[in-house]
Amino acid sequence: MPTPETPLLRTLRLLAATALCLLAALMALKLVLMLVKGGETAWIIWHGKGLYAGHPLKYLGVGTAALLAGWVLLRLRRNTARDWAQCAGKLVLLGFSIALTLIAGEIGLRMYLVSKLEVNSLDRLKKLYREGKKPEVHTTHPMSVIIRPSDDPAIVYDLQPKLEMEFGHRKLRTNSIGLRSDKDYAVARAPHSVRLVGIGDSGMFGWDVEQNEPYLAVLEKLLGQRGDGVTYEVLNFAVPGYNTQLEVETLRRKALAYQPDVVLVGWCENDFGLPFFMLEHVNFRRRDISFLYRLLFDRQNYLADASGVRFTELRKFNQQDVLPEIMGGVDVGGVRRALQDLKTLSQTHGFKVLLVGPLGAPIRQLCQELGLDTYNTAEKIPGGKYPDEYAIHFMHPAPAGHRVIAEHLARELADRGWLAPRATVPGT
Repeated sequence: MPTPETPLLRTLRLLAATALCLLAALMALKLVLMLVKGGETAWIIWHGKGLYAGHPLKYLGVGTAALLAGWVLLRLRRNTARDWAQCAGKLVLLGFSIALTLIAGEIGLRMYLVSKLEVNSLDRLKKLYREGKKPEVHTTHPMSVIIRPSDDPAIVYDLQPKLEMEFGHRKLRTNSIGLRSDKDYAVARAPHSVRLVGIGDSGMFGWDVEQNEPYLAVLEKLLGQRGDGVTYEVLNFAVPGYNTQLEVETLRRKALAYQPDVVLVGWCENDFGLPFFMLEHVNFRRRDISFLYRLLFDRQNYLADASGVRFTELRKFNQQDVLPEIMGGVDVGGVRRALQDLKTLSQTHGFKVLLVGPLGAPIRQLCQELGLDTYNTAEKIPGGKYPDEYAIHFMHPAPAGHRVIAEHLARELADRGWLAPRATVPGT
């Protein structure tokens, strides 16, 4: 027979039980708030005051413990040992049922995501573009305002067309196909012309220089001043953050249509790595995250997952989820394959190739093995000849550095005899 309870103990027990139940109700309110908002933090604003909601599992644990403790205090004087044993069994059964339900929900959600999204993620990306939509670029990097995900998986991303804006306090304009240029180039070749195409990354694009200051723009102007009756066109297909593989794919899928006589490849040592922005293929079979949890409490990331692909910058993407076709373009082996493709294209389409930039030993050796022509600026343009602030051999030259590179390239192309118009152009 239980010991009689004094009025004071009874009052204290009921007050404690009430406090615990109120705590459980508060935790439940916060969980509901997070479920509605779909995030781990939220506020209810009332007369300038807010109710903060934090990590949901913490509140779930505290709320459950408070509810059980409050219920135990309320039933403390009524239940027998047999009653407590039955309650414990029911609680174990309830916990087991909830766990099974959550596991089934996770498995079912993953099966749905795999069947609907994983296989055709890139097709979905193309469909978004056909509908005039595009995935958002979640990044703080300034490049996000000038690039867009490409509907061609081999190119990954490219420059937005018809831009007219300030970019890094410099004027930036792109033409109708997304080249950094004030004009459009006709696909058909002009009579008695020489057409050069540049493929590269931010150095050739002209990072932190004005619209007409990149060395390809200066080169076109210098060649036009030769006064030899030849029409010279220099098309800048460079995109910041590209590696050699993407540059060659850009040539193959975009620039070849313009029937170049010469292809200039702007080399930078980071071209051995991955592109700066990637389409990251979402792996719905990974075990380190719960997609059901993301759906309930991290909805922004869940919606990004549900797109099938994430458009992510280099500092954030998971290399394990990068498409294998893109991973194949990194390191010496990947660059070798890309340059071999470039050489094959040059032989098939009859254009000359010149790798331009401060060339280190690995890329020089690759070019020698493949028989590709190079213009090593570190060797051809002595460092002491020009002021250091020109940054000629830095990945992002200053405007004066771009001008010097253009002047040397103009002389080099003339000395090689590459500025003579061809009698016939392939495809014409």
